[in-house]
Amino acid sequence: MKNFLLITIVLILSFNYSVAQTINAPSELEAQNEKPFYIKVKWNDNSSNENGFYVERATSLDTANWEVLGGVGQNVRIFNDYWITLNKRYFYRAYAYNENGRSDYSNIDTIIAAGDTANFPGAPSELRITNITMTSITINWNDNSNNEAGFIIARRRQGEVQFEYIDTVQTDVLTYQEVGLTPDNIYYYKVCSYNLAGTSDFTNTVSGTTKSNTILVNNSSALSDGYFLSNNFPNPFNPATTIKFGLPSKAYVTIKIYNAAGKEVESLINSYFNSGIYSIVWNASGFPSSAYFYKIETENFTEVKKMILTK
Repeated sequence: MKNFLLITIVLILSFNYSVAQTINAPSELEAQNEKPFYIKVKWNDNSSNENGFYVERATSLDTANWEVLGGVGQNVRIFNDYWITLNKRYFYRAYAYNENGRSDYSNIDTIIAAGDTANFPGAPSELRITNITMTSITINWNDNSNNEAGFIIARRRQGEVQFEYIDTVQTDVLTYQEVGLTPDNIYYYKVCSYNLAGTSDFTNTVSGTTKSNTILVNNSSALSDGYFLSNNFPNPFNPATTIKFGLPSKAYVTIKIYNAAGKEVESLINSYFNSGIYSIVWNASGFPSSAYFYKIETENFTEVKKMILTK
């Protein structure tokens, strides 16, 4: 009798767990060519308990050939595939998932990436990094096409597997600067050209590490009686200088660098700090000789000072 009850309980628990895991599979998946350079994959959402969907792609129906392209969130029913080769056949499928498991696959749809091979642009070449600061990386490349509509910039961050499109530039523009990066991180870039016929092959991949943000030496033995921003030292300087500031109480602090035209070129600090006296080193090796301005802002204090970079 005890064994019978135990088996019954196990079966009930197993049934309930199985029900909890059930996620309805997406259906009516369809792949469509979209101009100028991608395939749109869409499907019907048949589940109310998914956390999102994953889309897989293959170049044949060999089961070993499928790869995960990426995922979308709950209730999202479209995925755009930009990583295509024109006039090549692709197969697509998708499944839903949540914390308990995943659904069955959707149907499979196949499509040939449309493109006029006679007119799509030549690939750019010799991609290179020409400048790196703590929060920006500048890249340049050679233009080998006379019919591109522009260039697509692809980038992946340290620790990421896939590249993502981050921006485009117009025809004959051969440089790009990404700003707002994290100090002391590795970033990878590649570039392709595009027009209405499609996209070229990508350039070589380049990588660069943003400069380390040498900051925040807290002199706890000399607490500040009030807010202050000291003159940087040395000044003039090449290539690094130290900026000191003081806080009488905990505050959210930003310190930014501006060029002579008033354009922000670097963000040094953007965080909370306790009361105290702090120093930050700005390494300007990636910047040209000029006058620059550094500005501190808190809720109750703002000040701007001038410094001179000479090389």
